[in-house]
Order: sequence, then structure tokens, then C-alpha cells
Amino acid sequence: MFQPKRDSTWSWLVLFCVLCCQIVLGGICLSGGLFFVIFTDAFDVSPAEAAWLCSFPITMWFISSPIGSFLTNQYGFRLCSFVGGILAASGLSVSYFATSATFLFLSYGFLTGLGLGINYNGCMSAINVYFDTYKTLAAGISSVGHNLGLIIFADIIVSLEESFGWRGMLLILGGIAFNLCACALVMLPMEVLSETDNYYRSPKKREKSVRKKSINLSVFRKLSFVFLCISNVFMNFSQGIYILHLPSYSKDVGFNRNDFGTVLMVYGISNIVGKVFFSFLGHHPQVNVTIVYALSLCVTGISMGLTPVFLTQTGMLVLAGFVGFFFCVTGALVNAIIHKIVGFSRFSDGVGMSLPFKATGNLIGGPMAGVLLTMTGSYAFSFYLAGVTMVLAACLMVHPIVHIKQREKNHQAKNIYLVSEKEVEISEKGTFIGTQKAINEMENEKQLKIDSKLIDMETDDRIYEVIPDIENHSEQCPRLQ
Repeated sequence: MFQPKRDSTWSWLVLFCVLCCQIVLGGICLSGGLFFVIFTDAFDVSPAEAAWLCSFPITMWFISSPIGSFLTNQYGFRLCSFVGGILAASGLSVSYFATSATFLFLSYGFLTGLGLGINYNGCMSAINVYFDTYKTLAAGISSVGHNLGLIIFADIIVSLEESFGWRGMLLILGGIAFNLCACALVMLPMEVLSETDNYYRSPKKREKSVRKKSINLSVFRKLSFVFLCISNVFMNFSQGIYILHLPSYSKDVGFNRNDFGTVLMVYGISNIVGKVFFSFLGHHPQVNVTIVYALSLCVTGISMGLTPVFLTQTGMLVLAGFVGFFFCVTGALVNAIIHKIVGFSRFSDGVGMSLPFKATGNLIGGPMAGVLLTMTGSYAFSFYLAGVTMVLAACLMVHPIVHIKQREKNHQAKNIYLVSEKEVEISEKGTFIGTQKAINEMENEKQLKIDSKLIDMETDDRIYEVIPDIENHSEQCPRLQ
């Protein structure tokens, strides 16, 4: 039976399929601004109600991630991605029969968003398993799919709505979404030993060791993760305002309905360029990705707040480019930050538990802009609010920055090596300190070869580091009398 390996050719094929899934996800969720205009014309609803409806898919995407985490932990990322594809495609297809905005809340909003969120979690877990050395780069490339989807679907949605009406448009999008299932089939299951002592366990014990709890809430023990989640609330509150109402706000500077795709295209293209840039930047060992992440959010907030000040076609396009370029770090670097905070073994839980906080911000942000529009008759106050909250989200990342930096210093200071299921400490003189049995076990394992890269893992808040070249160390190990 074919057994794929990490960072292999098959891994890059999986990445391509994940990229295709993200194109569909981004094209449907991030085009909420276009659906806002379409549904406002199709139904007699207020701006706030239309904003709720168009915010719901991306909100459900985030909220459903814990469900995706549960499915991934219990049944694997392949089945998780497949089930998500079925639900998303079904939700879009059923929307063809919608007769009211309430119906669309359930089909387009709830069911489609639920499926996309489950599929997303499965895809991200697949990347975490299939990649090691190029994990940050792979995550950045996959997140480019969101913006490719925004660029591609912006024109597709407008064209399909003009040719087939909004019903036909949703039905065709449902057919496209069924391709998520085909992509999921490529993500073959692969066993990765996420705990050091799994190297020494029997296959049966190994299989049991990878069975996790349904929902792992231990990630909230880390204050840095809590700060990251709170930052996500403010970040997506801001982004929910910006991306949902940017097409409508562009009417004030002379853009018509057919030009909405241009504004979103500038945002999407700059976001892709930024993700490629920050993905390579984040892969550099000397770069602190958490600091880059916080500074980028700050620049994003400033650019959003300046949009009403430079309210011209050129000004809106330039600032949309700035927002797209710097906001991309939420896709290019956030998974690397979560990995640094919670570790490998709890990465899937960290991703799943962080996204509902994004959902909270997104669910409030878009409708809030709709309410402010009704009260003031202008989007200016909404975009000012978006800028301030994004800067606040950046400020909340100070604690994770300090925590991760301190943790890295502590790791460098530690000199503890795990050699089998026993602990052997190396003294300053280079000799091994441990029981005779532990030393003998280490010497008997000369044939063991472990990757030269340090593997950092956590087990109940206890840190273990696996050091390369155990064979060479064991030859120098003196027997204790």
C-alpha cells in the first residue's frame, strides 16, 4: 500500500488540492460584498439584515472549525474535508429554491458556511501533517487560494448573476463546490509521530497514542493563546466591515456595479503578493513572525482608517492595495504563530479553537457597519471604526511576542535530552547523568537515526527536545559505576 512521506512529491500534490479548496472557499466567503448588493436588490431587507446574511457564511466557516477539529481528531483530515465539501455544495445548491432571506440564512449562510469551515480545518490539518521543513511556506501558499478565489469569483459571480439570475448563479456555484470532495480524496491518511516516545512504542500503542480527546481545551491554559483569540475578535470585526462594505462604498467615488470586481481584484492581487512575500519572510530563521504579524495589522488598520480621507477612485484602489498586502499575514503567518504558542501536538486544536473568535468579530462587524450606515447615511464612521479596532488587535499581540521570545530563550537554556522513555541529562563536561539501565538502553539504540532538526513538542506542559546524532553521543557515554 502506498505510504506518502512528509515533504515529498505527494505532499506538494496535496498542497495543490488544498489550494483548490481554498479558492472555492475564498470565492464564496470573501465575495460577501457582491452578495450584499445582489441580495439587497432581490429581497426587501435593510442594510443591517443583508449584512447579517452575507456575513453568515464566513462566520459559520470560523464557528464550525471546532467541529472540523473533532472530525479530524476522530476520523482523519481526509473524511473531514470530504464531509465539508458535501455540506458546502448542498447548501449552495439548495439555495436555488430560496423564497426569502430567512431561507438563505439556513442554506447559503448556515449550511454552506458549516461545510466550508469543516473542509478548511481538514485541509489545514493535512498541511500540518504532510509538511515539516516547508510548513510555513506551504501554509502561505495555501492561503493564497482565498484571494485567488476572490479574484476569480468576483467576475464569475457578476457574470453568472447577469446571465442566469441569482438562483442560477447559486446553483452553478454549488456544482463547483462539489469539487471539494474530489480534492479531499487526494489527502491520503499518513501517520506522523507527534510525541517523542512514539519512536519506541509498539505499533498498537502508537495507534492508541494518536487518539486525542474530542475537544482539547488545554490550549486556553496559555495566556498568549487567549490574547491571540481576543486579537482575532477585533481583527475580524474590522475586516468584516471592510471587505463586506467595500464594494458598496466604492459607489461613492464613481464605481458602478460592473466595476466592483476591479476594487476586489486590487485587494486580492495585493493580498496574493503579500502572502508570497510574507511566507518566504516567515520561513527565514532570523525573522520573528509574531512581530511581523503585529506590525502588519497596525499598518492595515491605518490604511482602513484613511479610506474616507482619500475618498477618490485612485485613493480607494491604492489603500485597498495596502490593506490587501499587509492583512495577508493573517493567512501567511497565523498558523506559524499558533504552532509556536501551542506546539505540534495541539496545533489542530489551536486552529479550531481560535477561529470561533474570528467568527464573533466577523458576525458583529458587518452588521454594525450596516447599522451605522442607516444612522449616519455614510460609511465613513464605519471605516474609521474598522481602522481603530484593527490597530487594537495589533496591540493585543504584545503579550504573545514577549511570551514566545521568552520561551525560545528557555529552550536554549535547557540541556535535557530524551533518549528512549528514560531521561538522561548531559552535564557541562559532556558526560551523561542517569541510571545504569537508562545508559545501557541508550547504547543499545545506536542504530537509531533521528532528523537533524530539533523536534519541539509538548506533553501536558512538559517540554521535550530530541537531539540528533544519538549514535555519536552514545559512543562517548561513560558507564556509571
